[in-house]
Amino acid sequence: MNTGEKLKELYQLVKNKRKVLIVTHTNPDPDSIASAYAMRHLFATWGINTVLVYGGIIGRAENKAMINRLRIPIKSIQTINPFNFKIISLVDAQPSSGNTPLAPSLLPSIVIDHHPARKASLLKKVPFVDIRPEYGSTSTIVTEYLLEEGIDISRRLATALYYGIKSDTRDLGRNAYEVDVKLSTELYPKVLVKTLSQIEYPRLPREYFRILQKALGRTTWYPSKGILISELGDVIDPDMVAVVADFLIRVEGARWVLAFGDRNHEIFFSLRTTSYQKSSADKLARGLIKGIEGGSAGGHDVTAGGRVGLVPSQEKEELKEKLRGRFLKGLGCNAAKGIPLF
Repeated sequence: MNTGEKLKELYQLVKNKRKVLIVTHTNPDPDSIASAYAMRHLFATWGINTVLVYGGIIGRAENKAMINRLRIPIKSIQTINPFNFKIISLVDAQPSSGNTPLAPSLLPSIVIDHHPARKASLLKKVPFVDIRPEYGSTSTIVTEYLLEEGIDISRRLATALYYGIKSDTRDLGRNAYEVDVKLSTELYPKVLVKTLSQIEYPRLPREYFRILQKALGRTTWYPSKGILISELGDVIDPDMVAVVADFLIRVEGARWVLAFGDRNHEIFFSLRTTSYQKSSADKLARGLIKGIEGGSAGGHDVTAGGRVGLVPSQEKEELKEKLRGRFLKGLGCNAAKGIPLF
């Protein structure tokens, strides 16, 4: 089904509805935020009001700057009752993926995502599903919606969508496809370049650098396999786990990175790789939490992540060691071969 047909299907589902709840994934990234913002714009042209919500926190400085400078009206899901909405649109995530703030009993009416399809039995119950793993970002999908509808894209919205595509594909160099390049090129003339620069390079709190210092001091290097494993310990912002993983994959000779961090009763981890051989990051991440109660993971070929919500029967440090052991075993690496990075 092409984009025009999908939009007709979507319109039939939401027409005459008073309000739609648009939900991002937990601890949303720029792609998820931009996608939700664009869907709000699409529904507005159809005369439908929307409420944008996220779960978890928005902690990363770039994401805060994006919301503030582009004036994106998004708020915590804790401020509303999702059960009061008849139509719920989930963007950049899928039901029961472990990365959505919706209760398991609350199935969305709309799912728009670019990650590989999961939980086919649940997706069959969702009235509208548009999952395109051949797209590098969900922002690309919703940009196509707006262009197909002939909707004028404002400069703020163009900046959000361009940044959503750019960040999720690491400047169109990671998991990017021809369609991502094409649509980001169409968006660029409308981008607020100065604002985009302020989003990408915001002022950073001292805590950011303290966590980096701590992570670097707790990083183990496995030179024979080009593997780095970093333990952040307690973090206020789970996004810092991904920040450290992105930072360490740039180390000369690094082929795989695993970064850990924990917050309250959850363990968060991020994987990065420069190699497409043997195993994708997505496959390896899902292998790490296989059979572990409260675990969820997913991603793409070169970037992935997950989390484990601790249950009473689990001990945090033992679980971390299990994940670390599975990671090294999956890459054929001897755990005894590790040395401090510094």
